[in-house]
Amino acid sequence: MVRTLNPTTRAIRRDAILDVAQRLIQTRGYERMSVQDVQDELGVSRGAIYHYFDSKAALLEAVVERMTDAVMSAVEPIADDPALSAPAKLQAVFRAGGQWKSERRELMLALVPAWFSSDNALVRERLWAIANARLVPLLAGIIRQGRTEGTITATYPDHAASILVGLLEGSGNLIGTIFVASLDGHASLEEAGCAAAAYNEAVERILGISPGSFEIIDRPTLRFWFS
Repeated sequence: MVRTLNPTTRAIRRDAILDVAQRLIQTRGYERMSVQDVQDELGVSRGAIYHYFDSKAALLEAVVERMTDAVMSAVEPIADDPALSAPAKLQAVFRAGGQWKSERRELMLALVPAWFSSDNALVRERLWAIANARLVPLLAGIIRQGRTEGTITATYPDHAASILVGLLEGSGNLIGTIFVASLDGHASLEEAGCAAAAYNEAVERILGISPGSFEIIDRPTLRFWFS
């Protein structure tokens, strides 16, 4: 008879593997981490790891997906807050996501090279698809609220939300690329600031909100990352 783990035990063991992988990524960097390292830290067989993750890339994907879950847990209560106007919710959602990453700066810095590596392009695509599926309904709800309030003029909330998530992905990729280039002195904070300003303007025009009322990433946060 094939022995199967109950869902709770399986989730605990899976999280234990991810905890170790995330710590090793943060301390050694993704490129220098191996599945063998994770195996050695846990004191388990290779088969015990591959039962959950069939490759190093699958480990990376799961670590980032778990981070996405944590970010969503941080922003969903903001979107549900009845005391906030739609524009305030929109800005608070983006700031909360940025703050979550800033509070984990060392981990994010360790992930950047792996995230932008061409070897992990498929991982990026899959994870953005997951984020898209979760973020679009949340943002569409905010846009609908704004239309009811008269604070947002976008006619098609679902499509506008999808475009907004696309802009979020684009801004993250562009500013991230500028950040990586800045590590070698080939880009600057000012370049990142101009890129962010362009995306801010695009979001404001799509949603029909006042110019200067939205920041996809604020200046203090940019300085924090580029310092």
